[in-house]
Amino acid sequence: MDKSRTLCVMGTFDSQANQKVSRIKDRLKNQGISIDTYEPHVTFGIYTGLKEESLLQWIRKIASQYNSIHICFNHFGFFPDARLCFLAPGSSYSLMDIHSTIHEKFDNNCVDNGCLYALKQSNWVPHMTIASIEQGQEKILLSTLFKNFIPFEAEITKLKMTSSDMSEDIGAFELIRSK
Repeated sequence: MDKSRTLCVMGTFDSQANQKVSRIKDRLKNQGISIDTYEPHVTFGIYTGLKEESLLQWIRKIASQYNSIHICFNHFGFFPDARLCFLAPGSSYSLMDIHSTIHEKFDNNCVDNGCLYALKQSNWVPHMTIASIEQGQEKILLSTLFKNFIPFEAEITKLKMTSSDMSEDIGAFELIRSK
């Protein structure tokens, strides 16, 4: 087991939400802002020192027990210690519940880089990174978002697991479709 290897658990969205995010990112990119190139997602946890198969089995089990999660991206912001801009959903019981469930088993392995995701830290901020900015780009980024960001609905439809040493997904599991 590679102790420096990280495993990431994320929730991905329905295609309509992905299209809305893509339009926002395209507008930012057209303004010369460096956009996040990952598939739109909310990160639930980043883990180190953990066997891939153990986490994969845990995430598969959780996905089989949860309905898709309806959220509303209703604001944007920045983290104070990074030049990253994100869109964020309003909190909901369903979102907080799945995050807590994911961390029931392996929260002690969620320690990477001051971990924003660990349950024991009590500081998880559900968010989707959309861009990183250089000094002096704040005004154009904010202007673009104020003109183009309209709150939108999204549905988390899958839990995915990725690794820092692979470009493809390790696993992707559909959540149960809400009726």
